[in-house]
Amino acid sequence: MQNTQGVEISSLSDIGRARSENQDSILVDPEHGLFILADGAGGGQGGGTASRLTVDNMAAALKPAHRKLPRFPFWNSKSRIPRLTRFLCDAAQAANQAVWDRAAAVPDLAGMASTLVAGVIDVHRCISITAGDSRIYRFHDSRLEQISLDHSLSRSLIDQGFFSEGDSGAAKYRNVLTHAVGMQDNIEVSTYDFPVEDNDLILVCSDGLTNMVSDENIASILSTAGPLEDKVEALVRNANDAGGLDNISVVLARRNNPASFWSRLLG
Repeated sequence: MQNTQGVEISSLSDIGRARSENQDSILVDPEHGLFILADGAGGGQGGGTASRLTVDNMAAALKPAHRKLPRFPFWNSKSRIPRLTRFLCDAAQAANQAVWDRAAAVPDLAGMASTLVAGVIDVHRCISITAGDSRIYRFHDSRLEQISLDHSLSRSLIDQGFFSEGDSGAAKYRNVLTHAVGMQDNIEVSTYDFPVEDNDLILVCSDGLTNMVSDENIASILSTAGPLEDKVEALVRNANDAGGLDNISVVLARRNNPASFWSRLLG
């Protein structure tokens, strides 16, 4: 489906080959250019519960934004971007509270948490937030650019100079999250705002993809011709072919050159 701004979105979540349950959750809303991806953590049933609560509560909290945004003139990006960022951050806090409260109320769910990537493709920008190690990328001019930085102990140690980029010593801390939904009573998120040109691809994914498929292979798949659905299926298939050691979730969005106002009016 493609909305009036020319945004189309495809998604797929797969259990992988080593897990007994898919604890990832996805929601996409092409009409509003919205995507939400969550990767549960905490073991047992906690991970799946945390990711579902994250997506459901984010989506519910964002519903009022759908009604408010048309009031903001689309040509005034300085007006829209702060509002969209605030909507996403407030929705993330609502999701965080839901996960935190459920974990406190149900002993079997204690310690559950979830990563989060959520965003909106609006006119020629993508406004997004992240918590955890699920990622967002931009594929532009045949080049894959990682937009988000992981909220992991590995990333923190690299930033502090204890390890260099690519150092194998940091790898053992890669799955230790420093921020996530439900980890504390107030969530810390990173915010991003970057340009989206016609035919750019926006990739959002859980670490079940990035831990199994290299950036070079991801870029090669995204470079192929064909619909978004084929690319999404190819990404998941490659992760499974590499071992499928975790759940694999992928959201792929593209902004096409939409029909002009006059062509839609006269067509």
